Amino acid sequence: MSKYTIKNGEIIITNTIKIDDYSILLRYNMNLYCLANDIKRTHKDEALEDYLLKAKELFAEDVEKAKPRKNSPLGNHSIFYYMYGHMNDWVRYADKQYIQQKALLTASYRIVETLNIIKKSRDIKDATDKLMDVLGLDEIGARYVVDQKLSVLTGIETESLKEYVEELDKRLSNIKELAKYDK
Repeated sequence: MSKYTIKNGEIIITNTIKIDDYSILLRYNMNLYCLANDIKRTHKDEALEDYLLKAKELFAEDVEKAKPRKNSPLGNHSIFYYMYGHMNDWVRYADKQYIQQKALLTASYRIVETLNIIKKSRDIKDATDKLMDVLGLDEIGARYVVDQKLSVLTGIETESLKEYVEELDKRLSNIKELAKYDK
């Protein structure tokens, strides 16, 4: 990930940081209030400006609700500014998160069957394979379900999880759309 600064109207890379888990960035409440300022600062970098304008368009509802944040962990920029050039990582993370939560939702609809499969399996690999076959999950989702604690699996509120999965689906489609504008 590259951090940028703006001097004399030019974007300059100040330093580069290797991030293995982009979920750290995604856990931040997006600093959407700074998005308009980011766009103003990038008028000489058309690709970044197009990217940020698309981000503002896709997340307009959230931008309207956003308030300025003091001492934001992202500094004076929106999360989109930091993710520019790294959208493939963001898409992968969001896709994985969506698959995992969707698998958890599927397992919650068939909780008795899911618990029986896990209980009667020889090991984690066997449980994962059986969940993939019986519930039609992919490997990432099945492994996520197997790795959950029993209390999590039995305590799932299906309706709230369903709403969350729909929200993740919308977010994933927005992120994929935004990735088209990445450099």
